[in-house]
Amino acid sequence: MASQQAIALYRDLLKQIKKLPRNSRQYYRQNLKGGFINHSEEADPERLQQLFQGARKDAEFILTKTRQRNVQPVINGQAAASYTNGKAGTAAAQVEGETSTSKPVVLGAVMSISSLVLYLLSSSYIILLNKRLMVDDGFKYPLALTGLAQVAGAVAGWTSSKLGFVKLGPAPTPHFLATRLLPIVLSSAGALYFGNVAYLSLSVAFIQILKVLTPAVTLAICATFKLERLTGSLLLSILMITLGTGVATAVEVGIAGFAWPGFFSFLFSTLMEAVRVVYIQLLLGRLSYSSMEVLVYLGAPTGLVLLAASAIWEREGLLASGLALMAHKPLHYLSAIFMGFLVNLSTAFAIKVTGSLTFKVVGCVKNTLLVWVGILMGDVVTREQLLGYTVSVVGFALYTHVKYKEGLKKTS
Repeated sequence: MASQQAIALYRDLLKQIKKLPRNSRQYYRQNLKGGFINHSEEADPERLQQLFQGARKDAEFILTKTRQRNVQPVINGQAAASYTNGKAGTAAAQVEGETSTSKPVVLGAVMSISSLVLYLLSSSYIILLNKRLMVDDGFKYPLALTGLAQVAGAVAGWTSSKLGFVKLGPAPTPHFLATRLLPIVLSSAGALYFGNVAYLSLSVAFIQILKVLTPAVTLAICATFKLERLTGSLLLSILMITLGTGVATAVEVGIAGFAWPGFFSFLFSTLMEAVRVVYIQLLLGRLSYSSMEVLVYLGAPTGLVLLAASAIWEREGLLASGLALMAHKPLHYLSAIFMGFLVNLSTAFAIKVTGSLTFKVVGCVKNTLLVWVGILMGDVVTREQLLGYTVSVVGFALYTHVKYKEGLKKTS
């Protein structure tokens, strides 16, 4: 019965979407179908029945999220289908006050600048703080440090929702978590862990130079899964990024005491981050989460995975010396945990209010600033490395420009 209601709701929403203008219709159709059904299957009742039969709660969850994440289209004074207790229906909607939902320009600018500044400060500070805790203080337990930050963020988000400060959508079902979110959680945990391991043996400046490689790796993997189409300009940008990073790496390798484990840890972190992006596109489609939902529904399982791994591989070290180090400087470790939560929150919020491209550019600026901070702190960076890094940054600028142009074409 629940399956039949879900199918009825799905079809009713499709009918409502057909009444929209052409340019809006396609957008809502993709949102409705994103993540659980192909376009070619909408007219096949048997296929629909089969899809919903295996995951009834998933269907209800996704359809509810679709309604929450998109403003319901108003058609001749009436809102599109509303969702109540698994049933679809159309109800008259009064248009109150102004229909425009755009925020004042000044307020929007303040929110954008504030979110980016918060991200710049928190993400830069946590890098330097974690480096100090793990290297200078000897707390060589990146799984525990990262896992605690993820769990703390999830608890803070959940508490805020219970106190009424924010609203969370429906929690993902166990089936949805296991089939859709778990691969994203595992790749996120891998990216965080290997990223922190790299700081145990590599300098802050060199890691920031290597970070320019991330968009090139992500683009290459997305192209492999046919999620991105490689053009001549994109290939040129990848070549410049790879060449510049290769020059900087070759010089670093020639320096006495180069740590290959740290270098490979960073490469694994970059690979896991790229895999996470691919999983998000393949498994979630156009289904999106708010900033707080990312902290709670993705941060909590990610933190638990990291802490479980820490209990297996770091338990003896934590009991022998790690807990004593935390007790000796509790404020430092509490600060690291809080900053981890703040980075996650500011990242999600900044992307939401400024867009992913703007966020990537700001991230590149942050990395450049940290290169110079590392130099001021005593990291050795040669002229050849700075030259290679400059080539990589120019390649990244070309990549950003191409993606911006592609976004304009899609919008038009």
